[in-house]
Amino acid sequence: MAASGFWIGVESMTVEDLTMAAAHPRPVFCGRLSGDRSLQSVDVEADAQAEWHDIALDSVEGQGYLLDLMRQRGPIDHVVLALNLLPSEIGLNDALTASLDSVLAETRQVIEGLIVVTRGAEAVMESGIGAGMTVLYPDKVELMTPLARGLLAFIQEFVAAEAERWAAMGLSLALRSGSLVD
Repeated sequence: MAASGFWIGVESMTVEDLTMAAAHPRPVFCGRLSGDRSLQSVDVEADAQAEWHDIALDSVEGQGYLLDLMRQRGPIDHVVLALNLLPSEIGLNDALTASLDSVLAETRQVIEGLIVVTRGAEAVMESGIGAGMTVLYPDKVELMTPLARGLLAFIQEFVAAEAERWAAMGLSLALRSGSLVD
């Protein structure tokens, strides 16, 4: 059986990223799909067995669903987590005056998503098959609020520290800005 590949946070990925991911033998796409069905119209090869799952990483239910899905779809050879550090619900000009509730919710989604997915991927990946995870973040640093820049610094430090531990287990963990497609 071919290993599965997970692309999480598809709403933050480019069409080119999703098209490339669709070439995987067993792609599993996860993210906030309920508001935008156009993501599922990505040109998926006829022989690909693509799965689409509407998952919100900022809820306990969504986190549990994702972890269970990863466990069920093993073996997994790669996980891509796309994090959105740019304000989604509010305009950039309003980001500094946004309500504390919305700022905390978006911050929580990034931090919890990163930790849940890295720990979940680590638990289901097997060493020795070249398995790994890529954390993807936007390359538009000039559009980031001070909070988003702080989150980016946290993500960079977290991934660097975890990458050493993952390497000792025979797994890879990488951080990449922008798109997966060069």
